Amino acid sequence: MNLRSKRNSLALLAAAALALAGCSSNPNAIEPNPLPDFEREFKVDRAWSAGIGEGIDKAWLRLQPAVTHRAVYAADLEGLVEAHELERGKRLWRARTDDRISGGLYAGYGKVVYGTREGDVVALSEDDGSELWRTRLSSEVLSPAAMNASLAVVQTLDGQVIALDSETGEERWRFDNPVPILILRGAATPTIVGDRVYVAFANGKVAALDVENGIPVWERRVAEPTGRSELERLVDISNNLIVEGGGVFSATFQGSVAVLDQEGGRPYWTKDMSTSTQLASALGSLFVADSTGHVWAIDQRTGNTLWKLDLLYGRGLTGVAVQRGQVVVGDAEGYLHWIDAASGRITARARHHRKGFAAAPVVRDDVLYVYGRRGRLAAYVLEDR
Repeated sequence: MNLRSKRNSLALLAAAALALAGCSSNPNAIEPNPLPDFEREFKVDRAWSAGIGEGIDKAWLRLQPAVTHRAVYAADLEGLVEAHELERGKRLWRARTDDRISGGLYAGYGKVVYGTREGDVVALSEDDGSELWRTRLSSEVLSPAAMNASLAVVQTLDGQVIALDSETGEERWRFDNPVPILILRGAATPTIVGDRVYVAFANGKVAALDVENGIPVWERRVAEPTGRSELERLVDISNNLIVEGGGVFSATFQGSVAVLDQEGGRPYWTKDMSTSTQLASALGSLFVADSTGHVWAIDQRTGNTLWKLDLLYGRGLTGVAVQRGQVVVGDAEGYLHWIDAASGRITARARHHRKGFAAAPVVRDDVLYVYGRRGRLAAYVLEDR
């Protein structure tokens, strides 16, 4: 077995071990809370819905849709990519590729970019879905790309950050970071801000790279592995980074939530926590759904807890998004929960699909876009009661 195959197998092992934590036959499993009672403050309206192929079915993937001012784009694991109108959900185009898609979509600058299990990065036309270019990399791509006008930056399962020319797909630079033997099946999403690319890795490190050449400006470890077994020592960062207000906010599995100085990487504060799902922020607060099902609001400046919701404990939460002052999170039974961002009280609930979600929700212009494991794409709006 070569190194790439071995690392993919170990990533699957980690994913399987984590999944077993939620199985009822596992004596260490978390017993999920029942659906909590709450006082409804908003009406949830499903504006439209559409089926996108097979979704992710039972695969350990996150295929988050991409939303721009033009359309919402979604893909299934069998290579189907579709663009849908924002307001009514009308399909604008469909591309049937032969790819085993593994990395969530990025859309912008006239392109829709995704990654595959074979290590390809593919760019389609945002207008009609025709293929513009394709580049083979060293390993599987499991997270969305980041883009600016000239580059598409992707991260592979084996710890490499690669910048490709956005017009041709030609490699411009590469940054390689060693990864542990055992890792989560996922990779952090790069973030481009100004002249830097901010990236995070499976060994608990965050780095700022020069966007022109990939040379590191700074690197900082935000979590130290502890424990005797490789599973206990997992401190992956396999979600998004939030770069705003002079800080770089990150969260690790079995580690911490932390903020680093955007310019020099100096740590401001850390808070013990475990999560591998999407973070969100609004009005000076950081919102996190942790690995056990607690939802947190944390003051971005001090790291102090503003509130903690434990009513969704054990319900297998997705990452979070913010819609009209409400924190939105999905659970493993396919329910969406809206939580007041100021107080932490549940204000609304709707069921998307009983099989759960392919990724965290996405919000644009106060509309929530959700993609289910079985391929159901839908748009939700909140209405005052």
